[in-house]
Amino acid sequence: MLKELKKVVEESGKDAQEFQQTANYLLANQFVSAFKKGQRKHFLLVEMYQDYFSQLFDALGMRLHLNEHERLAGLLPVEKEAFLRLKVDETLLLLVLRQIYEEKIENFEVDNGFVVTNTTHILERYVQLLKRELPTETRLKDILALFSRQGVIYRGKAYEEDPKNLSISITPVIRLVVTEAYLRQLESFNGEEEVEDGQDEELETQPVVQ
Repeated sequence: MLKELKKVVEESGKDAQEFQQTANYLLANQFVSAFKKGQRKHFLLVEMYQDYFSQLFDALGMRLHLNEHERLAGLLPVEKEAFLRLKVDETLLLLVLRQIYEEKIENFEVDNGFVVTNTTHILERYVQLLKRELPTETRLKDILALFSRQGVIYRGKAYEEDPKNLSISITPVIRLVVTEAYLRQLESFNGEEEVEDGQDEELETQPVVQ
């Protein structure tokens, strides 16, 4: 790809380091948004030179996803072996996030493709929808950290009146992670089914890069 990089650098008049930094950022963070501080420059470069980045990541076994309407760019694995294996509580929490996202979209409660909620509302919906015990506070933090690393959510600040309640922004990535077909499988999950803690969900894994 050095030949292609040299060509795009000559055509753009930009520094090769800009393309390398954007490629590395996507590999490390998977998704970038034009509306997220610090990510806009990477999104704009990918948008402008989509062909180059598509070829680059295709050579690495990844597919470049670009949504100009939602101003979102990111990487999806091609090989199933590259998918991240999720545990039951992680998988089910994704379902909750997807449902909250869709409800707020329908009610036009959206800002630049992001939907804002909070951990209290998420946990209330988790119990209501799935009839399962809540994850512990430590476990919830771990799950939210995972989703944040993969670009599914952005964690905000805690509310002054309730320090344990965090603001959470759900990104359009949730629709890529929880597809319609996968959503139907999850919705049929029996919340009263006995599942050992830490056991992997047997539903098809999601398109999240390791």
